[in-house]
Amino acid sequence: MRISIISDVHFGDPLCQLAHFDPPESKQNPMIGPKYAAFCDAAGQDNDFLILLGDICDFSIASYEETYAVAKVFFQQLQRDKIAKQIIYVPGNHDFDMWHFYEHDVNVIRRINEGRPPRAFRYSVPGILDCRSNRSGEVFTLFGVNHNPNSLWRYGGLFLDKITRNEDGTGVDTPFAFAYPNVYLLTDSYTILLTHGHYLEPYWSMLSEWALKVAGADLRIGDTLDLAEMVAINFPLNQLASSGIGQAGPLTGVVQPLVQEVKEQNLARVKRYLDKLDDEIDWITPARWLLDPQEAVRDVACNYGKKWVVSQLEKMKATRYSEEFVHTKDTLDRFRRFFDAALFEIEYMNQQTQLAVSNPRYVIFGHTHEPIPWGADAAPWTQSTGGRPLTLYNTGGWLVHKDRTTGQMIPCGGGVFTYDSTKTPPMTSQVVT
Repeated sequence: MRISIISDVHFGDPLCQLAHFDPPESKQNPMIGPKYAAFCDAAGQDNDFLILLGDICDFSIASYEETYAVAKVFFQQLQRDKIAKQIIYVPGNHDFDMWHFYEHDVNVIRRINEGRPPRAFRYSVPGILDCRSNRSGEVFTLFGVNHNPNSLWRYGGLFLDKITRNEDGTGVDTPFAFAYPNVYLLTDSYTILLTHGHYLEPYWSMLSEWALKVAGADLRIGDTLDLAEMVAINFPLNQLASSGIGQAGPLTGVVQPLVQEVKEQNLARVKRYLDKLDDEIDWITPARWLLDPQEAVRDVACNYGKKWVVSQLEKMKATRYSEEFVHTKDTLDRFRRFFDAALFEIEYMNQQTQLAVSNPRYVIFGHTHEPIPWGADAAPWTQSTGGRPLTLYNTGGWLVHKDRTTGQMIPCGGGVFTYDSTKTPPMTSQVVT
């Protein structure tokens, strides 16, 4: 059994090094990028599975049309080079819409096409890759998902399978399966949790955290969340940031550079927009022409609000390219909550099946673009969650970015994790720079 794992490709972002437009800012002529050959060397050919661990398509940067055009070139080349027989897609935050598309396709569109009523979305569908020597069932299972009788590998048959077809309809489909937010890789010695990692960052998990504090009793879900509840409650903001910015037409051209400026701590435009927002609030205030206490209070509140927003942005530390991110107390607390939800999921799967999934000892995630190779000195990254020792590794990413000290554009380092059951040790990784 041979498996390769990557994440954070960001198709549609002009900084992507695996595939992009030529020239990158032109939004025309999609082509393979300069790091594709190195990726192929690291991943190897004829993998049984290629796991895409989130942020593969970047709907927050580019339109659907642009993103899929670049992705199509990549997946067609991937097929020609025989990199993998099957693909498991685990969406992240920049391609969270992929999970929405998948669920809408399966539970709404297909059902209506068949004259049947829609079904409720499934917010968490774990994938299980069973590489144990004593397994009795399938190698790959999507928990709770019926097999597709029209698919050779019992899953797939969805819209993304067709991305490797030519415009005239010729070509061969590529089988994709979707899992979210976790895949569990089972080996004879340990279980590895594979996830994108965006729920470790405040924005992507804030609704679930606030909802428990503000409306916990009304939610009727107890004191803790399972993964399905976590995904569902965070759905509104996750989808907004995943595709809302990238599909906002003229506004996209404003928001994208603004976000980059904030990351670089250039807040001049933010302050200008806040001042204009303050002016608009003044104009819509009924008492704008009267010198009364209410107007004075509103002005004080607006000025305080502007200063607070700017101060919070000044305190922001970038998640990407940050070695400190996983060390912070907030991140570790958020990780413990996420991991506890994953343990609930494992317990439920074990009650419903004969899989006997053990609690994970290792976690491979992406999101931060800061690679942590398998087998590296992992002591600083080893955390204890509920008495269980865990080691965290990271897949890095496939963009170039501006170095904070030199100002030069450098690759962030794409990690290719490979599991090969015939080798010792079976799990290795290589960082492509």
